[in-house]
Order: sequence, then C-alpha cells, then structure tokens
Amino acid sequence: MRTLFCTGSVGLLLSLMMPKTSAADALNPDSAGYIRHWVMLAPIALPEDGACADLILQDQLKGEATLKPKAGDKVKINGKELIWTNISASTNYFDFNALLKRDNDRAAGFMVTYIECDKQMSDVTMTVTSNDQGRIYLNGMDIYAFTEARTLELDADKGTVTLNKGLNVVVFKIINEQGNWQGAMRFLDKAGAPLKNLKIKLSP
Repeated sequence: MRTLFCTGSVGLLLSLMMPKTSAADALNPDSAGYIRHWVMLAPIALPEDGACADLILQDQLKGEATLKPKAGDKVKINGKELIWTNISASTNYFDFNALLKRDNDRAAGFMVTYIECDKQMSDVTMTVTSNDQGRIYLNGMDIYAFTEARTLELDADKGTVTLNKGLNVVVFKIINEQGNWQGAMRFLDKAGAPLKNLKIKLSP
C-alpha cells in the first residue's frame, strides 16, 4: 500500500561517514536533490510475531512523530540502549546494514533530518523509497506509509508537501523484513527540478 498525503498550509496535506561539520552547521542536498545527511537510530529489534505491514503503522518509539534528536542522545528500547548518530550517505540512498556494518533482519530504524527554509515553499514534490516498509512524519504530521516488502527503487512514491519558513523536521522510519535495508528521499520544485538551496541541519 502506498500512501503519500498532500500537506498544505491548512491541513494534511553508504558507507558510514561522520560529517566533518558540527551539528549546528548547514549542509545541503546533493546535486540531484537527495538528502544524504541524517541522524540515525538503529537497529530496533522487532517481535517475532506480527506482520511488518502492521508494525510499520505502530510506534516503535514513544512520540515518534515529534522526534527531535541530536547525535549522542540515548534511547532505551526493550532493555537495550541505542544512541542517535550523525551519518552522511556516500550515495543518493542510505543503507542501514552498511552503516551498521552487519545484516539486520526484522528490525526498524529511524533517520531524522532538519531542513531550514528562508521562506514557505508550497507545492514541493517529495519523492521517497524504502526497502522494506516505510513511514514519514513531516513537522509532526503522519504523511506517508508504505506497508509492503520491496526492493529499492528511487523516486518510487511521490506527493506534494509544504515546507514551512524556518525549521522543518523529517522523521523517516524503515522496517527491514530481511536482506537489504535502505531508503532515499529528495525534494523537487513545481517544474520537477531538484531543490538544492535547502539548508540541512543535524540538530533542531
């Protein structure tokens, strides 16, 4: 199931490389508009019972829609402590298994990025893909869910969103059933050209 809601001003709408800049410094999308800079939390082991199609629609973290982490923040889940970590993907998609340097089946992971805009930007196209199930929150709103297992296909899903003036928070959750565990996201303007003038930060 693919769901990408339109958000407007009124309603709903990789290898591991630590960035050399500080968390407060502004980064940018790549030349094609893909977001490569994120704060990552993974892996979160999922229960053996229950379909991943159902689990992606459940919270794995308390208040996950309104997460605003920074590198070094710690979370305890099922008795295990995980730490939010800054990452920069070496390709236009991020790869959890490559970043963690091990395979992780039946696991959930989070990527969070902060996008700062000089002005409100309406009718922005968000393109997204996940391997496998994916869910996205934008500024606290649940705007996207994909509930099936699949391989990575860039720009698989598209929808229109509004980026607010100031700071925008994107929370991207992906569940891996088995094998590859990846995701990608970018923003395009009304003409379909990549938005490159966005400022990306790694802390709120």
